[in-house]
Amino acid sequence: MKEAEFRKFLMNDSNIKSKVKAVNSRVARALRVEREFNVDLDDIVKNDEAMYHLLLQIQEKLNDRLYHNAYQNAVRKYYLFVNGKEFPRLKQY
Repeated sequence: MKEAEFRKFLMNDSNIKSKVKAVNSRVARALRVEREFNVDLDDIVKNDEAMYHLLLQIQEKLNDRLYHNAYQNAVRKYYLFVNGKEFPRLKQY
């Protein structure tokens, strides 16, 4: 994961109000996903099938719904950062 560039991307996101806290949380969650699933998000976000399967794994193994999908959100933000577009909702994929 390109941590420094991702952090800068998030800092420039006008939808994020609490810059320091929200940005640090998203970066930390993305890094945790990489550790927990032993993946490189740069590889994952280049392949929509891999992205879809990772989001399903996050939902199942990290019990992400309890955290308001915060881990999926962090990975989705990384996808947006790399690809310049949002990944579709799981139901729509």
